Amino acid sequence: MRTETADALLRAVLPPWAVGAARADDVPGPLFASERALCEGAGPRREGEFTTGRWCAHRALVRLGEPPAAVGRGPRGEPLWPPGILGSITHCPGFRAAALCRAGRAWALGIDAEVDAPLPARVRDRLISADEAGRMRPEVAGERLLFSAKEAAYKACSALVGDGRAPRLADLRILVEPGRHGPGASGRFRVRVPAATGLVDLDGRHFQGRWKRSHGLVLTSCVIVRPGAEAATPTAGGPGTEVSTARG
Repeated sequence: MRTETADALLRAVLPPWAVGAARADDVPGPLFASERALCEGAGPRREGEFTTGRWCAHRALVRLGEPPAAVGRGPRGEPLWPPGILGSITHCPGFRAAALCRAGRAWALGIDAEVDAPLPARVRDRLISADEAGRMRPEVAGERLLFSAKEAAYKACSALVGDGRAPRLADLRILVEPGRHGPGASGRFRVRVPAATGLVDLDGRHFQGRWKRSHGLVLTSCVIVRPGAEAATPTAGGPGTEVSTARG
């Protein structure tokens, strides 16, 4: 897959005021010294995921109108972004990506990429409810889409309230909008969170989910939006986005 194709796939699941960068193959860098220290001793596979994820993050920062900067790692393994920026990194076999937006546009952003293959039965039975699975036509293997949407939503929730207060994957309810769900399709999904969490004041209006199935992958994003964010003028440049001189 060409880098331009990977970028286009990621763009398809991002709101217009977010930017991202993606690629299908690994790159050796460059990394900032502090980033290089974070992957010392890692095996080749993990080093490739980490290095290429940071490469995507640096490229996304430039597309947001910022200089490349070191992206650290928090105590739960989460990326640490420069002040005023929200973001997420994901990787799976054949795809690495980072997505960013300004903090004034949203409360949290999460992305996920998965190889488009059936979920193992033990994972499906533990994380996907019968109600969720029943909304998907059985011929489209929708459980992988539901799983990826949960991953993206969990990243957004944990970025907002922390891992200790975020709902478990099994407790997040994904409602995929009706339509085509098979390979080559794309669409939106909603998220319901249990009341007994740190997200008690949020409801489905605050969660905006997008998904796409293409090139053997499932890509999803989940944004926890600020009121009026969807109507705001985009602030970020990059392929396929409107450029504004405003700075959020």
